[in-house]
Amino acid sequence: MSEIHTPTPSQPSLTWALIGQAYAPVSIPPKGYGAVESIIWDYKTYLQQLGHKVVVINTGDKREIITAVNRCRPDVVHLHQYPLSGVLNKIRAPVKIFTSHSGHEISRLASYRLIAKHFMPYLKDGLFIFVLSPVWRRCFIDCGYHPAEVFVTLNGADHRRFQFRNPPLHANRGIYLGNITGNKRQHLYQTIDSIDFAGPHGDARFEQTRANYLGEWSREYLYAHLSDYANLVILSRVEAAAPLVVLEALVCGLGVVVSEAASVNLDTKLPWVTVIPEQKITDIDFVAGEIARNRAIALRHREAIRQYGIDNFSWENLIPRYAGLCAKLRAESPHNRPPPPRKNCAIRCAGCVISCRRCRAVSRWSPVI
Repeated sequence: MSEIHTPTPSQPSLTWALIGQAYAPVSIPPKGYGAVESIIWDYKTYLQQLGHKVVVINTGDKREIITAVNRCRPDVVHLHQYPLSGVLNKIRAPVKIFTSHSGHEISRLASYRLIAKHFMPYLKDGLFIFVLSPVWRRCFIDCGYHPAEVFVTLNGADHRRFQFRNPPLHANRGIYLGNITGNKRQHLYQTIDSIDFAGPHGDARFEQTRANYLGEWSREYLYAHLSDYANLVILSRVEAAAPLVVLEALVCGLGVVVSEAASVNLDTKLPWVTVIPEQKITDIDFVAGEIARNRAIALRHREAIRQYGIDNFSWENLIPRYAGLCAKLRAESPHNRPPPPRKNCAIRCAGCVISCRRCRAVSRWSPVI
């Protein structure tokens, strides 16, 4: 960071336990593909630079997680994988936080059932939900979470690690970067000659033998070469927020061509942010034309794009705000004060009656940071 801050009495030094996804063989930090793992590592790096202590736990063994967390006696536990939510009632910590990075369809019955199964049982434990977009926040509130317990915390990018080039080496090309899956829909666009594709292969419909498939990039290669391109294309079907690589592309000065699902948290009025309507997603000629148009615009605004990315999505700005919010929640923890009075109430959601804390006194903290 440009300036390292030592915690003061108003910004106490805390201990974090960050629980990863435990997707073998992806490590923290990842050597190649691993968006969530990269995010967790960036949280660790920046929190430590602020003077906090951070322990990262990346195993699928629930007993190991519980033992490791309780051993370090954290002030804040932040879980990043919902199937591991069963550990929460056996973990001792003043502040427990969950974030979902999965692109489940919002406002669908499956989403509400997911929340009811994995998170509602832990209302009594004071679980806070940190979501990646306002849309997800609304979903949790509709399921019974109090607005003062659901916070929007954006994903970000470490702009310091990326080499920035202006002009780019490949001014006439775009990059479609990410895990090659049906959700990302790369197979639809391989015939667009002005796009290169990079990412681990996982979709039989995508032809690995085409010249514009570059294989999987390492993290080091990504840092050095993402800014070689004029723009980024991500036309995924579902996302929890704007994909991490979109934010990384912005801090590298690339224009972005995204689906509606991948446009969450972006200022879509900006000329270098192009959103492909879902009804046009299979119109290859239309998509190719929009990619070319975006590329021409982006080349003229490369410095401004990078500044927009840094101002809105740099970890340098986001992590201090995250740490400050956690410190406030720690200070207001039931470990430090008696719980507020409650009444009996319920909210009907997804065909079920789910207990909630809707009648609890509203916290003074803002739900969005």
